[in-house]
Amino acid sequence: MSHRMDATEQAAHALASWERNFKRAARADDFAIFRSHLQRLALPNKPRLMLDWTVALVRRCSSYLALDGRDKAIRQLLGVQTYDPAKATKACYTCTFDLCGKAVGRVLAEADLLTLDLADLYGSPWPELRVVGFHNLWISHPDWRPLTKKEVRHLQAAVTDDLRYDYAEDEINFWFDDSLSRSYLLVTVQDVD
Repeated sequence: MSHRMDATEQAAHALASWERNFKRAARADDFAIFRSHLQRLALPNKPRLMLDWTVALVRRCSSYLALDGRDKAIRQLLGVQTYDPAKATKACYTCTFDLCGKAVGRVLAEADLLTLDLADLYGSPWPELRVVGFHNLWISHPDWRPLTKKEVRHLQAAVTDDLRYDYAEDEINFWFDDSLSRSYLLVTVQDVD
């Protein structure tokens, strides 16, 4: 008698398979892509830690999509998560999360950023790090080519819509900075005291 997997089992299987392949690719490259990524953003050279937290972020994004019943979006999310961003043909943006100075992880996203729930990620507890959410988010192209002014406006609107859907102005502040580099948009988010 064959056992047919339900959507939850399929998602768990796809996630486990993705994680194995992603980790294998990172180790085969000796983490060079992550090392270069961290260097470009002037972040501590901890590529193995970046691997762990990239996996944790993708898992968390998948769990939020599952809670919303968006199984197709989980497949979409996993479909663009390649270790080498050049191989993620449908990825339009790289989102690099600074988890409150304790760790960094990267999630690749399509143009609409709809497989990421930034508001949920901002409120997401990371017990292992003893922090909640993220503080900085860098959004860039996977190949680091400059963002156009139109893209910056689009990204600012998408991030604002996402965060303001869950958080009012008296709950969080956030601001954008594209003056440091034309290659990325920096988003800084913090609670209102």
